[in-house]
Amino acid sequence: MPVRPIHKRGPTSLARNIPRLSWDRENLFNIWLRTNAESPLYRETQFNRSTKTIFQQRWTAKRLTQGYHAEHMGTKKFQRWFLPEILPTVRHGDEVKRTNDLAKWVEGKEKAGGRTIAEKVMAETAEEARSPVGSLMWSEVERRLDVLIFRACFATSVWQARSYITQGHVKVNGYVVRNANVQLKPGDLFSINPDAIPMLKKIQHEQKPRWRKYVSEADAKAQAQAVKAAGAAFAAEAEAAAEAEAEAAAESEEGATAEAEQSTEAEGTEEAAEEVAEKKSIQEVKAEKRAARAAEEDKGTYFYLPEYASPHIFVPAYILPSFLTCSAVYVRHPTARPGYSEIPTPYDADGPLQSLSWEWFQQVAPRMKPKRRARLMNPQRTQDRRP
Repeated sequence: MPVRPIHKRGPTSLARNIPRLSWDRENLFNIWLRTNAESPLYRETQFNRSTKTIFQQRWTAKRLTQGYHAEHMGTKKFQRWFLPEILPTVRHGDEVKRTNDLAKWVEGKEKAGGRTIAEKVMAETAEEARSPVGSLMWSEVERRLDVLIFRACFATSVWQARSYITQGHVKVNGYVVRNANVQLKPGDLFSINPDAIPMLKKIQHEQKPRWRKYVSEADAKAQAQAVKAAGAAFAAEAEAAAEAEAEAAAESEEGATAEAEQSTEAEGTEEAAEEVAEKKSIQEVKAEKRAARAAEEDKGTYFYLPEYASPHIFVPAYILPSFLTCSAVYVRHPTARPGYSEIPTPYDADGPLQSLSWEWFQQVAPRMKPKRRARLMNPQRTQDRRP
């Protein structure tokens, strides 16, 4: 069954409260509801005192984890193509465990309680030293091209990253790729056309009222300064004209003809000064408006970061991005070490949600032959049979 369009599904709905691969503010609130201990929905993910059956616990865990990591693909597609066969096995503290096994047979140690505190500390240390391999269940999903674009912070959601790919704005190793299901290999380079990234486009008037208000205030300020400058110039010209008129009046005593000619010249000078001041102010205002309009229409000049985006701005260790060239390199596959997992997830990397989800998929997930999987998941599809 095909996946419904994103605008009809409403994945970040506050009615479901499921975290997604998105920077939306609703999604940020959903992450808080599912991960914060003060949230009313936090108890639903804690199964130590739950009345749910094992089946209900597994289904709830699968719903939440898959809703975050693999909501943008169908369930059967994920189970068939992107679910690993097994999880890696990591062993820690074998020597300490053998030493502890021998120590408990010493007479009187366990009965007297001399080893009780030490055993608790050792158990806590061993628990912290475990590698969270449960989150590596999503390692194949993290290799997808659309997920890598989102992880590299070139898109505000995985669906936006998918639109980049389907519209032909993404290149992998220099070739245009339109298949969002492509899995990258270590060393692959992918790049995005900067014109397709909304964060790098010009700010539209209808998009941001605050920007519209800023532009109107700047225009009003520029007009006020132009009018003030024109008024100062007009006052200077009027003062000069008044001085000239006074001098002409003083010289008018010498003759009526000279007085008439001087008064006519003063009036002409005043009118010329007024016309020059008006033309100058109008030209300055028009020039400033043209400059502001040209700066606004200049693509790539502005960088606008969406609201509530700061909690999501991080890059995993297995991606090396370059924001100047809008490209990134998939360095290696994600891994895990004691107490740390490289795959970003809002839930505990080795908690009950991940383990119960793995148990669910192990029971219901279909399998496919490795050779057919390798052939179909090849990004270049060079092994397909030609008609």
